[in-house]
Amino acid sequence: MVDQKSQASSPGRVNLLNPLQWWEKLDLDSRSFLMMLKGALAPTITIAIYQSDAISNITTTIGYLSALISVLSQGLMPRAKFMKIMFFDLLATCVSASLCCLAVFCAVKAREHNTPTDASDAVRNGYNSDACAVAAVWLIFMIWGANALRALKPMELQDPMVAFSIFASVTITRAGTFITLSEGLEFISRLLKGFMIGFAIATGVSLLIFPITSRGDVFHDIKEYVSLAEGVLQAQISFAEGSAATGMFSGKRLLRRSRTTMSTRDMQSEGDTNLQSKQKQLQAAMNKLNGLHSKLHADLFYSKEEIAWGKLSPEDLSVMASLFRGLLLPLAGMSMLPEILETIIENEGPRDDDAETDSLDGAGEDALKQSEIQRVVETHHARLVDATELVKLGLAHFLLSLELISAKHLEKQKLPHRGGSPARDEEARGQTLSPLQPDFASHFERDVRIYYSQRKHLPEALASLEAFSASEKYTDQTTPGSKHPILTTDPDVRQEFFLILYMSHLQDDLLNATMKLVKFADGKVADGTMQRSRLIFPRQGSIREWFSLRSEKEKEKEDLEGSRQSSHVDPSNVHRASILTGFPDPEHLPPENIWEKGSMVLRTISHIIRSDQSTFGFRVSAAAFSVGILAYLHQTQDFFIRQRCIWAMIVIVIGMSPTSGQTMFGFVARILATTVSLVLSLIVWYIVDGKTAGVLVFLFIANAIAYYPYVKLPQYFGPSVIAIVTLNVIVGYELQVAKLGVTAAESNDQPYYPIYLFGPYKLAAVAAGCAISFFWVIFPYPITAKSQLRKLLGRSLFVLAKFYSAMHSTIELWLAGELGNTNDMSSPAHHLQKSRRTIFKEEMMLLAGLRMHSHFSTFEPPIGGKFPKETYDNIISEIQRILTSMSLMAHTTQNLDALSVESENSGDNSDRPWMAQLAEIALKSADFNSHRITSLLCHLSAAITNAQPLPPYLSTPESFPLARQMQKIDDKLLNISHVEDPSFSAFVALEVLRSVVSLSLQGLLDNMRKLVGELNFDAYPRQNPRHEESAHLLRTSSQEETRRDW
Repeated sequence: MVDQKSQASSPGRVNLLNPLQWWEKLDLDSRSFLMMLKGALAPTITIAIYQSDAISNITTTIGYLSALISVLSQGLMPRAKFMKIMFFDLLATCVSASLCCLAVFCAVKAREHNTPTDASDAVRNGYNSDACAVAAVWLIFMIWGANALRALKPMELQDPMVAFSIFASVTITRAGTFITLSEGLEFISRLLKGFMIGFAIATGVSLLIFPITSRGDVFHDIKEYVSLAEGVLQAQISFAEGSAATGMFSGKRLLRRSRTTMSTRDMQSEGDTNLQSKQKQLQAAMNKLNGLHSKLHADLFYSKEEIAWGKLSPEDLSVMASLFRGLLLPLAGMSMLPEILETIIENEGPRDDDAETDSLDGAGEDALKQSEIQRVVETHHARLVDATELVKLGLAHFLLSLELISAKHLEKQKLPHRGGSPARDEEARGQTLSPLQPDFASHFERDVRIYYSQRKHLPEALASLEAFSASEKYTDQTTPGSKHPILTTDPDVRQEFFLILYMSHLQDDLLNATMKLVKFADGKVADGTMQRSRLIFPRQGSIREWFSLRSEKEKEKEDLEGSRQSSHVDPSNVHRASILTGFPDPEHLPPENIWEKGSMVLRTISHIIRSDQSTFGFRVSAAAFSVGILAYLHQTQDFFIRQRCIWAMIVIVIGMSPTSGQTMFGFVARILATTVSLVLSLIVWYIVDGKTAGVLVFLFIANAIAYYPYVKLPQYFGPSVIAIVTLNVIVGYELQVAKLGVTAAESNDQPYYPIYLFGPYKLAAVAAGCAISFFWVIFPYPITAKSQLRKLLGRSLFVLAKFYSAMHSTIELWLAGELGNTNDMSSPAHHLQKSRRTIFKEEMMLLAGLRMHSHFSTFEPPIGGKFPKETYDNIISEIQRILTSMSLMAHTTQNLDALSVESENSGDNSDRPWMAQLAEIALKSADFNSHRITSLLCHLSAAITNAQPLPPYLSTPESFPLARQMQKIDDKLLNISHVEDPSFSAFVALEVLRSVVSLSLQGLLDNMRKLVGELNFDAYPRQNPRHEESAHLLRTSSQEETRRDW
């Protein structure tokens, strides 16, 4: 009992002798553990196979490089991606070998031309400056070209160009020492065979040992996606329960909670409240789901390019990913509720009704109001629980129908059977709903329609809520023939009214997305897709695309008609084949004659040479040549070969990064990783006293340990690769010497070092390589993560403006009834959806880059002042919130048909439908047609890109703009009885999301003013932070005029 209590009292303590606790602390699962063991196989097999005479006679003294290549081949990648990159590995290595043959030929010929016919053997076989100069030129050119291509297409050419550069560096640094062409070709042949052995073993391990397919990763992602989606819903229910207990939807309690939240943030000694912890759990669950959604699309890209034996085609996988995006957006909108509440309070401040409530004659009315709002929140919570139950059942049926889980696995989960609920209709009572039943889809659709039909009961629960406040809660007037009150006319918006309807609409949308998944799964069963497996081939043109030098972004832009559009798309032209082909070139008119068209190639060449990719290639070439030059100087040539300086060059070409922040981070991380590898290599060698069989066994164990950060911590990918390579090179070299003997091992002019000296030599080489890489990143001018972050931010804001323009056009056409169906290839809806998805993907990639550069900026020294990282992080968060809100706004307009149910709209006595009246008001609204947000985002983009102050008097739209205008024009339009109409709920959701965009833009504008300032020439600058920039400009101008006067 005492032991149990002590263990229970310290649950965070890890028992060193308990492997289960280590397993949990390291976040290991069976799949990750098998991946670590699989990764350790390739280098261990490569070193072990070298003990055979058949292999050691081929590679002789360069056999340990085969282990290096087997690690760099990335054998843990899925099959399609591995085969694609392996193809480029082989191609790059063969091309590098061919060019090295040409370089050796040139160097040998230069030696022959510079060597007299009567020269002595010492002169003939000694140092030759002409041969070294020719080889140096080849080395610079090859490394520059390879790394420029590597920067152009990093996803496909990262590893192939590293292999290209290593082969070129090892060969051409020795090209100046070759006396005859046959000697050089024999060395290239041995090195090429060593590379091929490494590639072959990595290929065999990847394809035969625990094979991993991209399709398998997609299916694994889908199962995890369902699990995380259910986790988000549970976190949302938990937060709703907390909000019901605290009464956070009422104005006073919301304000009080906001102040309490700010005070608790200031007082770090106090712990988080229960509601705050639930909010953090909700946000963490949603972040995991967002990350998995990005991974799903990345895995989906390669799943289309592999040959597989299965049932679902690549087109089916694409449809599934699209359907899951429809599931993600409502979940993202629901998880934004805490942020929306805080944003509204921070920007709106105290409301008038708070003061009025305090002045009431008694506490009775206040208590009544709180109880009414409490009932509203409880209604919201009950509907959320009901929707969550349906979503879980629908997703379970989806997985079961597509054979992603088994019935036994489903039974173990003990999913609740949906039965007689008090909220359901009488005829549905007593019936159960289980994903295992054969007619699940029809019963599920019936329950979803019953859930939709329950909207007719919402006016009774929401009768206590007002869209707008007034001196009295309600007027005594009611619409003729209706029992529901008319909303009052004061323009002070009650946010809780809109938020409750906003959440209700997203729940309906979530069920609609689940219904689509269920129908898709049943459709695959009905059409016979799931009856048998078949051979699945890659999509057409995928192999041809491998050889394209265009980046993925250029491909997407070419696939999208009119992707480089102006910031506003005219709805009347959106259905045409070409809206705008591109922005005009401010320095060139379109070419007209033959000379102008033919000279375009000169512009292309200059563009390639001055591009960022070419600059990066030159920096890598300069950094590598800083070490490689030792191989071409008379005084240092022997030192370069004997002390194995080539390893420093290999470290440079493997680990050089484009920015100083990444390089500084890599500098520290790679040295630490190499130190760990050095320790592991000494343990592996000395624990069995250098006996080959024992060393191989412990090398496998050490490799499995070294692969842990590779598998579980992808942010440390670069250092982990260096660590694994260093470990295998150190141990592989010692086993090579043990196999060949010291005399044969020193035949390449490199002296033998025991492991206790060879290991520190490698550590010193890594440190030197990282230091040289860092120098060439900051010289002749630094490429910092901070500068890249600023430029990338400007581009991100401009892409966000394009996305808003496409979204605004979608809503405009929806209101006008001209949007059409997305399945119609010629409809505006189809073209706009294609545009939005392409722009959305581009913006998500930009956001990932922004977060990466923001992270690496912390590793750069604050020269000249600290970097405003907090301001940039706030801007990135605002952009993410705006992007999510815009995506939801466009998504809302495309799902109304599925949400429509047959219901009586007793409160609508107008001759025209409610939607038509809304469209008439919105399309005539000056605010709706002003495109202020597009202009504002373009202003912000230009200001941060060019580092110039913002123009004066920029402002953001107000919150709930259309609702305020509709209340002034026709107060009957916002009658609570309209809540049964899906269009009314969609309008409320759009207003909430538009208000979130407006409030987030205000925060974005304020943060941008902190970064670039604001241009203002007021004669009497106010003592306000907003006008500090104008005061500074005014003082500067006055001082200049004074100097001119003197």
